[in-house]
Amino acid sequence: MDRPHLAPVVRLRPAFMSRRAVRAATPLALLTGLVLALAACETVPPPPAPPPPAAGLPDGPAKPFSAGKGWTVTIHTPPGGKAFCVAERGIAVGQDAAPRLTFRTASTESGFILSGFTPSDSGATVKPGERYDLTASLDQGSRMSLSARGLPNGSLYVAIPTKSYLEELEPLARARRASFRSSGLGDIGAMVLSGSSWAINASDECRILHADP
Repeated sequence: MDRPHLAPVVRLRPAFMSRRAVRAATPLALLTGLVLALAACETVPPPPAPPPPAAGLPDGPAKPFSAGKGWTVTIHTPPGGKAFCVAERGIAVGQDAAPRLTFRTASTESGFILSGFTPSDSGATVKPGERYDLTASLDQGSRMSLSARGLPNGSLYVAIPTKSYLEELEPLARARRASFRSSGLGDIGAMVLSGSSWAINASDECRILHADP
C-alpha cells in the first residue's frame, strides 16, 4: 500500500522584536502617554471670568429747565435712553473741593448724589458698586438712615423710588445743614442745604414734565 502523504509540520517560532524596533517603540509609547495626560488636563474647567466693572449713572446732553434759590435744574437726555432731571447748587469761588449734594429725578428711580468729599478714615476709598450705610445728621436734631452705592467717579448714590421721592427727602427739604457719615468711609462732610426745598420740588416738577413716559 501506498503511504499517505502527510502535510509537512510547520513549527512556529516565537517572534522577537529587534533591539532597534524596541528603541523605536519606546519614545512612541512615551509620546502617547504625554498626549493622554495633556488631554486629561484640558478637561479641567477654566477659572471663572472676572465680574464686569460697575456701571455709573447714565448721562447725556443737558438743557436748562429752571433756576432759583442758588440752585439750577437741567434736563439730561442720554443717547437712546430716557430723560432725567438734575438739581445742583452753584459752587462758590474757591469751594471746588467742597462736598456737594445733587438731586436726580427719573421716571421710576430718583435720589441724590454725594460728591467732592474725602473720606475721613485713613486709606478709605469709595469702591464702585459696593454698598455703604449712610447717616445724615440734620441741624434740627433728626437723623436719616440711608443706603448708598459707590460710583466709578468716587461719588455715592442714594436711590429712592420716584413715587416716594418727595416724602423721603422731606427732612432734607426742611433742614439748613446736614452732616453725612458712613461706617465704612468715616465722616464725609457737612453741606449747606439752604434752598433745598425749592430744588427738590423743582426737580420733581421737571421729572413730571420731561422724564415721565
